[in-house]
Amino acid sequence: MTRRRFCSLVLAASLLVGAPLAAHADGEEGVAFIAADDVRRFQTSPRRMLIVDVRSAAEYQEARIAGAVNVPLTELERRYTEIPRDGLVVLY
Repeated sequence: MTRRRFCSLVLAASLLVGAPLAAHADGEEGVAFIAADDVRRFQTSPRRMLIVDVRSAAEYQEARIAGAVNVPLTELERRYTEIPRDGLVVLY
């Protein structure tokens, strides 16, 4: 899967749950940036949300957001099938 298609899936997932989109990244169709406060709010809502930590495994072990799963950026294209297509997906 190409990066562009994956980014479109992230947008599609966010639209399924009605997530507000704060801003679109320049030149990146289907990518939206949301504030940390939005993530906290989504965590306490009944909406299904998956937080994906794209840092290295070592960085993930040091500190992470509670409930986040680690899929390092270098492995994301190979492992994208592990990410559910329903609900909101937040990459950080």
